[in-house]
Amino acid sequence: GGIYFLFFTDKLEIKNITINGLETVEQDIVLAEINEQFDHKKFGYLQTKKNIVFFDTDILEADLLSANPVLKSVQAGKHLPHQLVVDVIERRPSGIWCSGSECRYFDKEMNTWGLAARSSGFLFLTIEDMRSKEQFSIEEDFFRSINEVAGDLPGLTVKTVTIPENSFDEFRVYTDKGFYITFSLDSDLAGQMEIFKIFWQEKSKDPAFTVQYIDLRIDGRVYFR
Repeated sequence: GGIYFLFFTDKLEIKNITINGLETVEQDIVLAEINEQFDHKKFGYLQTKKNIVFFDTDILEADLLSANPVLKSVQAGKHLPHQLVVDVIERRPSGIWCSGSECRYFDKEMNTWGLAARSSGFLFLTIEDMRSKEQFSIEEDFFRSINEVAGDLPGLTVKTVTIPENSFDEFRVYTDKGFYITFSLDSDLAGQMEIFKIFWQEKSKDPAFTVQYIDLRIDGRVYFR
């Protein structure tokens, strides 16, 4: 009688599925993962996973996170007798990183996902790694330094950042004022930022001041043209 109640009636069958928090991921992707569990059969014919008691929410959460890097967290809950609720939180992109011919979204924790279109604007911080690489990759020292600089330039908006083709330690920050600033990983980054702030505080007051680039790679010095 117990077997009949569990597997041959719909008394505990999952009938209602609620998915919350989706923004960019299509609902069909989540439903496909759920249906894959539904299709699991015990002894070749018993679809045990349609039963809310036997449905494995841990497997669902792990599979969704593994297959969809844009998902930051997934929580699945069972509400007897018929409802399955899936709450997801998607990652918030803080920029676009391009390496070779491929561009991906990234967040502040250096997670990457999706394919993004190249852009040079202010919606996302766009980083162009122009060095030749066999596959997409992000180096943590460049990532941390670029994000630290991009978020702390006084009175300037960053349009894009490039890592030159032959660079080992330098990157260029292109600003909305028409010039770029060159930084070096081999020099003290905090010191480079401090000397730039002093320099820019003085020069930005001069309406006649124009510059093509500013070079901060030498400790304690500012070169410009």
